[in-house]
Amino acid sequence: MNGSLNGRAGALTLGDGLVRDLERQVREAQSQWHSPAVSAGIVRDGTLLWSIHVGSARLDPVTAPTDDTQYMIGSITKTFTAVLVMALRDAGKLSLDDRLEKYLPQTRHGAITIRQLLSHASGLQREPVGRIWENLDAPDQERLLRELEEAEQVLPVHFAFHYSNLAFALLGQIVEQLEGRPWDEVVTERILAPLGMKHTGLVPDNANRALGYQIHPHTGVATVEPAFEQKAMAPLGGLWSTVADMGRYAAFVADPIDDVLSPDSVDEMCRPLIMTDVEGWARAYGLGYD
Repeated sequence: MNGSLNGRAGALTLGDGLVRDLERQVREAQSQWHSPAVSAGIVRDGTLLWSIHVGSARLDPVTAPTDDTQYMIGSITKTFTAVLVMALRDAGKLSLDDRLEKYLPQTRHGAITIRQLLSHASGLQREPVGRIWENLDAPDQERLLRELEEAEQVLPVHFAFHYSNLAFALLGQIVEQLEGRPWDEVVTERILAPLGMKHTGLVPDNANRALGYQIHPHTGVATVEPAFEQKAMAPLGGLWSTVADMGRYAAFVADPIDDVLSPDSVDEMCRPLIMTDVEGWARAYGLGYD
């Protein structure tokens, strides 16, 4: 098992005991998840104070990950889409209470609001129509909107928290419609560039990205997973990023800048709207953040 510890001077300010405990937790996570590599970092006062990289970003040849190794960040991408929607709201281009029919006039799901889409309170089914995660055949815009009419509303709106990737694909469509250009161009100009996230984007750097592997549960053999172009699903999970860049994003969430989104709007995003833990009432979801 390969591992690296960066930011030694900063790490000392965390305390040696805490650093050892953090490193242990990351190594345990890598083992439990059967993941070829795990990277983690801590941000304080806008700076990546400490980071650790365990395992291998590539197995042939064996390559250790670094602060600049790209990983697909999956559903963290949704928070970027949510920030874009809130920025459009602040610019007066939409209202959170706009109904979907304002942007997709022909849809049978037109009564759902942007606020409900953002908070996973729309009741829409979890995924876009089809066996997307099995056949890795993501819909383009035309297919996403056509098949939307086959999608089920499995719960009444705001009846209960129901996670929906489809909802965030639709939010991406709203962003594209209002901006008149692809979602990835908007997220680059409005968020990534102002925050200096130079190694984050929809298209990975093949020389510096971690490869995805499927680990067989019994033999332990690792097989490279095929690339998956997410197309119209990109706003729900398509971004690639690094520990260093995600540190910059974390710093923004902790201390927002008006060039991206005002502190008041970020606070609004973090305000609970619907409980995700109905038994313990310990977790809630806001406008794109939980």
